[in-house]
Amino acid sequence: MDRIRAVEAIPLAAGGAQGAYGAPYGFLVKVTTQDGLTGWGEADSHPAMLKAVVEGANHFDGMSGLAAVLVGRDAMDTAGAWQVMADATHNIGRDGLTRMAMAAVDIALWDIAGKAAGKPVHALLGRQQHAGFAWYGTCGLGPTLEATADLARGLKASGATAGKFGWVPLGSGSAADDEAIVATLRETLGPGFAILIDGGLAFDTERAIARARMMARYGVHWFEEALAPYDRDGYRRLRRVSPVTITAGEMASSAAELIGLIEHGCVDVVQIDLARIGITQGLRVAEAAARRGVACVNHTYTLGWNSAASLHLMAVIPVVDLFEVQVHANPLRDALTPGQPRLAGGRVQVPEGPRLGVEPEPAALARFAVVDGGPR
Repeated sequence: MDRIRAVEAIPLAAGGAQGAYGAPYGFLVKVTTQDGLTGWGEADSHPAMLKAVVEGANHFDGMSGLAAVLVGRDAMDTAGAWQVMADATHNIGRDGLTRMAMAAVDIALWDIAGKAAGKPVHALLGRQQHAGFAWYGTCGLGPTLEATADLARGLKASGATAGKFGWVPLGSGSAADDEAIVATLRETLGPGFAILIDGGLAFDTERAIARARMMARYGVHWFEEALAPYDRDGYRRLRRVSPVTITAGEMASSAAELIGLIEHGCVDVVQIDLARIGITQGLRVAEAAARRGVACVNHTYTLGWNSAASLHLMAVIPVVDLFEVQVHANPLRDALTPGQPRLAGGRVQVPEGPRLGVEPEPAALARFAVVDGGPR
C-alpha cells in the first residue's frame, strides 16, 4: 500500500487584470506518496481561501483542514479520500469553497492512480467511448457590434468551427440589442459555424424564453446559463418551451447541485467543471445524466489540469457535446502547461499516457507560485 506522505497547497498569481479568457490567478494541489509518486490537481476559486481549507489544523471531527486527515491514508483509495474529506469539513461548509479544494485533491489522487497503474486515468474510470472530441473556443463580446465581429473573426481564425460568446453587453440592454449581437455573430461567422450563447445569468425566465426563441431564428447551437444557478423552476420552464438546447451547471460546486438540475428536468446538456467538483463526483453526475438522457460537456476556464481531467472523464461518457477549449492567451496556463490540450484535425485528443497527462513546467511554477502572501 502506497500512503499519502504530503498534501501541498500552491496558490498562483500572474500580472495583469482579470480578462475574458482566463484569470491571472490559479490554485494547484500537489500530493506526494511515500513511494515518491506525485499527483497534481487544480481548483477554481480564491487561491488564499483554498489554501486555508487544505492546510487548516484539525480542531475536531468535522472541522479540519484536508491535509491533516489525508496524510497516512492509502493514496489509491480515491472514493475513501473523498468521504474522509467530506466528513472533515462538515462544520466549515458542506458545499462551495471546501468542495472546490477537495476537487483539486481528488484530481491529484486520480493522477497518482494512473501513474501507479501505468494507465491513462480514463482506463480507471470506465470503458473508453471517445478518442477525441469536436471542440469549441470561448470568446467574449465587444462593447460594440464592430468589436464583437472582430472578436468572432479572430476566434474563427484560430481554427475553431464552433464558438461560445456571451456576458456583457448581452442582457444589459433591450431585446433588440441582444438580437443585434446574435445577428452580428451569424453574419460574421457564416452558416456553417456553430454559435453557442452564454447568457451570463443575465435573464429572468420570461426574458430567457423570448431570447431562446430569437436565437432559434439564427441557428444557435445552445443557450447557456441564462438564469441564476439555483433557479430550478425557471430552468425547467425554459427548457420545456425553448427551441434551442439549454445548458447550465458551470457554477455548481457539488455533485448534488448538478444532479438536481438533471433530475428536475432543467437542462438538455449538463456542464461539469472538475476544478469545482472533482473526478470522483463527476462520475456520479455522468451516471445521473445517462439515466435521464442528458448529454454532458466540460466547463474548462482555468488551467491545464481541469482540461486534462475533463478529457479523461468525457472519454468514458457515451453522450458528449462539444468540448470547451480556451484558445486565447493566458500567461499562467500557457507557461505552466504549454501545448495542452492537443488539437489535431479539428478535434481535441484524449491523453493516452499513464497518468492525467499534464505536469507543471518547473520554471513557470517557480515563477508564479505565491509564497507568504506574495509571488516568489
